[in-house]
Amino acid sequence: MDRLAPPSGDRDPRQRYADRADRFDEAAERADRAVRTHGRLRLATFAGAVAGTWLLLSGGLVEAAWGVVGGAALLFAALVVVQRRAKRRRRRAALMAEANREGIARVGRRWDELPLLYHEAPPRDHAYADDLDLVGRASLLHLTSTVSTWPGRRTLRTWLFSGTDPRTAEFRQEAVAELAGALDFRDRLTAEARMIAEAKPTARARPNAGDKLTTKAKLTDGPVPARDLGSRRFLLWAEGEPWLPRRRWLLAAAFVLPPINVTALILWLLGAVPSPVVAWPVLASMAVLGLSWKRVSRVFSEADDESSVRQYGPVLAHLSGGGLAAQSRCLARIQERLGGGPSGRPAHREIRRLRRLLDMADLRRSPLFHLPLALVFFWDVHVLAALERWQARSGPRVREWLRAMGEAEALSALAALAADHPDWTMPTFDDRAQAVRARALGHPLLPPDSCVRNDVEVGPPGSFLLVTGSNMSGKSTLLKAIGLNVVLAQAGAPVCARALRLPSLRVATSMSVRDSLADGVSFFMAELRRLKQVVDAAESPDASMRTLYLLDELLQGTNSAERRVAARTVIRRLLASGAVGAVTTHDLTLADAEDLNARAVAVHFTETVRASGRDNNQDDAADQLAFDYRLRPGTATSTNALRLLGLVGLDQPPPAGEPPPSGATDPSASG
Repeated sequence: MDRLAPPSGDRDPRQRYADRADRFDEAAERADRAVRTHGRLRLATFAGAVAGTWLLLSGGLVEAAWGVVGGAALLFAALVVVQRRAKRRRRRAALMAEANREGIARVGRRWDELPLLYHEAPPRDHAYADDLDLVGRASLLHLTSTVSTWPGRRTLRTWLFSGTDPRTAEFRQEAVAELAGALDFRDRLTAEARMIAEAKPTARARPNAGDKLTTKAKLTDGPVPARDLGSRRFLLWAEGEPWLPRRRWLLAAAFVLPPINVTALILWLLGAVPSPVVAWPVLASMAVLGLSWKRVSRVFSEADDESSVRQYGPVLAHLSGGGLAAQSRCLARIQERLGGGPSGRPAHREIRRLRRLLDMADLRRSPLFHLPLALVFFWDVHVLAALERWQARSGPRVREWLRAMGEAEALSALAALAADHPDWTMPTFDDRAQAVRARALGHPLLPPDSCVRNDVEVGPPGSFLLVTGSNMSGKSTLLKAIGLNVVLAQAGAPVCARALRLPSLRVATSMSVRDSLADGVSFFMAELRRLKQVVDAAESPDASMRTLYLLDELLQGTNSAERRVAARTVIRRLLASGAVGAVTTHDLTLADAEDLNARAVAVHFTETVRASGRDNNQDDAADQLAFDYRLRPGTATSTNALRLLGLVGLDQPPPAGEPPPSGATDPSASG
């Protein structure tokens, strides 16, 4: 019985996405009409205020004119706020419609219509990321491209690249199953996150790589993309020590000098004191501020997060109370982490408070207004004091907020897989299992309409799955299907299978090996290094996790005789380690050794030959090949290399008058 139900009966996900996209398009149109209406009201308010003020002043009603100006200003400001909210609703609805159209493309695997969020290459020497197509176009991360914030991208990438223990994976499965049916919640989360991603940092807020940091905190969660350095700097500041409490003299001056400045200024305006009485306190303020001006500006620069963390308020508010009464333990825990905590203030309210403080600090960008406030009222010092009170109260919690937000976004991306594929299921982890057993296992990156599924069993220890078959028959695809589904399972995601039972596994592959001219590594040496990495993983002393190895065409970079001996040596090492795995090969004699023959579980793919419709005296190379991609027991008995040679036109003799190159032989002459 499937452990994952479709979010809305048996309805086609593509039709559901189309209906929702139309609904959000209509909502965007309504919001657009509201924006235009508010714009016309603003214009009417301005014109009415100008006309009314002119008429009242013409009649000598000065006080009434000022009243009209004040009332019109308040009404205009209110209309600005209302229109801004309508614009945000319009953009949110447009993004939700766009996300649903992407859902249609995602189900059909129309990769060109999906955003590609991960442009970087997989980590060098990663155990399986490159071989299993985790990064790049038409990859697993491309398929789960609903994440938009850097905490979400980093979390999802970590889950897929590192795996986890079965208990944590099952913990996430509950949340994924719950979110699969929470379509409105996930769409709103995607839209809010994308609005953050759309906010372009201003030049004034971009961190300068040459700036020195006054904090000593370190970022310990791994690399952060270059475009998110503002958030990195903010975390360094938030977890550091406040700077101002160590300058008590500056705090004292900020409380003593402003009242003196204001009093002297009022007395001077009343004509009670001469100008020097005002000048001396202001000069004293300038001297005090001059001693700390650069340091205060530097601290503001560190706290200014380049429109990233300060923009996360709407996402955090949606996660905290966005219409989802979390039933799963995982989601409930996320909402708890974003709640009040020791300070009694939830994350989104604290971020909103931070944004207001940073907006107040940004006044220093306008010298005409900032300079008088700074000299008379010590504006920067008081804003910094409030900002550092926020730092002491909430700074240590920011990283946990971002982690919780990243986990929620990653869970939402995995839930989209569940909603898109009602025929997928949640895997079952069994610590006592000795093999990976799958019913109707398919490749998750293939379009569902063309994905052929097979029953597969890999294991138990002491045996290996030997996959043979002709070219293009599906051997490599089978290995990738096994590996990708195990990776999805360990991330807590649904898998492309009717049922999948597995123990805790460490995945290691050798499939897409490349040479390196830059490093002076030949193809054969690159293969050996990769296989050494696989064997080391299998022979690791960590007994809590068994290795699943997937090896595609072992040691192609050497001659057939040595390849056979070397490949058998590697397989024997893996069998002795207790690992389980699968090996594909064109060498039908690979397992002829007595010890390997007894331990190989042979399966194969084959093809059928369809007549081309030509005369019988035509070459057989022109016949067409058809593949059903069905896994069959036993070893393959057919080959198709020469037929494929003919299909691409390489079986023709050289033109008349041009002898074949020296040493060349007729391919058909070989046995």
